[in-house]
Amino acid sequence: MSNEIEAGGALATAALAADALQPAAAGPAPHGASCANCGAALAGPFCGQCGQRAHLHRSIGEVVHEVVHGVTHFDGRFWTTLPMLLFRPGQLIRSYVDGQRARYIAPVPLFLMVVFLMFFVLSFVGFNDNVGEVQVGSADPKQNAQALSQALADIDRDIAAARAKNDTAEVQRLEGARGVVQALGRQAGPGEASISDRLADEIAAANARGDAKINFGLPWLDEKARAALKNPKLFLYKLQTKAYKLSFLLVPLSLPWLWLVFFWRRRDNGAPVTVYEHAIFALYSISFMSLLFVAGSLLLSANIVTQFVWVPLTLAPAVHMFAALRGAYALGWWEAGWRTAYLSIAGMMNLSAYLVILIVLGVVD
Repeated sequence: MSNEIEAGGALATAALAADALQPAAAGPAPHGASCANCGAALAGPFCGQCGQRAHLHRSIGEVVHEVVHGVTHFDGRFWTTLPMLLFRPGQLIRSYVDGQRARYIAPVPLFLMVVFLMFFVLSFVGFNDNVGEVQVGSADPKQNAQALSQALADIDRDIAAARAKNDTAEVQRLEGARGVVQALGRQAGPGEASISDRLADEIAAANARGDAKINFGLPWLDEKARAALKNPKLFLYKLQTKAYKLSFLLVPLSLPWLWLVFFWRRRDNGAPVTVYEHAIFALYSISFMSLLFVAGSLLLSANIVTQFVWVPLTLAPAVHMFAALRGAYALGWWEAGWRTAYLSIAGMMNLSAYLVILIVLGVVD
């Protein structure tokens, strides 16, 4: 429960931070007023010298309103930006780069909000699955109890056979596995196991069986990894915490790949395609992919696994990237097509590199 509470707090923090990065318009300044920050005369909703808002709230009601506004409204621009991001990403990117920005959420605040939303949802979704003979999250407690008893009986039989052979190592391994099965049995019951808890149980079971092989190529790192996996829940919690804190790394990881397929291209006016444009493209594209991940997680949690849903979701990243490339960079079908294939492969490599960075940092920390 503490993880869910922290995730909810992080989501609210993200919304407020995003709202701070892109503030709402303020009302006009009172006649003859001066800025409370620098003392300059005010002629509008913001100070012309330091940029501070003319209106300063000093009531608890305004604080509550600001929180609600930041989490739920996001200035209303969300409902303009979201359809464009989903269905006309190229026009959204091109409009923002060309300076038509007032109606849209800027890419950095949107990226911040969506990434926190993704990890917020990931903290709550769960699924049902089998662990050996034990059903985790079965709706039938009697069936769970029977499966647990059978699994423990099988392990006890194997332990007796190993003791008869004087195989001490096998006895220790099986006793460890028995402890894991007992722990899973205590957790089994109505409802679903969260993804992080389920993965932690799998890691613990692999450790107990001796199946967890660690080889980073560096002895000191291997030793830290073995120590970290002794408490898989803590290790996964560290990874989740670092994942949304370091999610911005996906942008610089993407920029070299984008530069590589556009460095020779020129605009109609002869100007080169800039790295700034690539950054805007990457931020909006990653925001869409994160929203897609949120949708997929919710569908899995609801046990919706039909091909009519998952085929479009599987194709959506490539289709979205193709549309974004065509509109953002004014490309033809062939030019956008081969770049889509190239960037799809690059995206998988970036995600792999990002995961490796997270794992190494989680192990070292």
